[in-house]
Amino acid sequence: MARGRKKGDGSEAVGMDELEFPRPTRTTYKLLEFLKNNAVGEYVYKVDIKQSDLAKMLNITRQALSVKLRPLIQGGYIRTGRGFIEITEKGMMLLGYLTTPVFILVSVEPSKREEIYQKLVDLNIGRIHRVSGDVDLLIQVDGSRAAEVLNFLSKLAGVKETKTYFTLETLK
Repeated sequence: MARGRKKGDGSEAVGMDELEFPRPTRTTYKLLEFLKNNAVGEYVYKVDIKQSDLAKMLNITRQALSVKLRPLIQGGYIRTGRGFIEITEKGMMLLGYLTTPVFILVSVEPSKREEIYQKLVDLNIGRIHRVSGDVDLLIQVDGSRAAEVLNFLSKLAGVKETKTYFTLETLK
């Protein structure tokens, strides 16, 4: 794999293992960052927004937005549809985010459960599951947010214990 070679379109390639990423322009990076920050993180980062509304928010024309989105779509960084834009795993990697899931198991004092559940829901961190057994919650977040979530949990009165598991490999 050639690193730093000039591609046919004049953009410099940035290598990462087997993938090559174009060096994002400031506007492209801002666009991807906006989409990521306004997406609900599950397995796919999806923003429910019309492209005309996004263009207005970015203070550009719909046509200019289309020009900016086209290479992101062609490169596999985003997918678009009627009223939504999704950032792919490749797009997240371009932004520097670790996209493999991290699982955080949380034990909570019974008297604080509802309060802690609501604070976690309000944080909009990923998937949060109430479970039975030795723990109360199973939280699934992207690896890039694990430290943030653990820091948040450490400050909540009523959190008794956390256990964190990082995904090494997804088998299926």
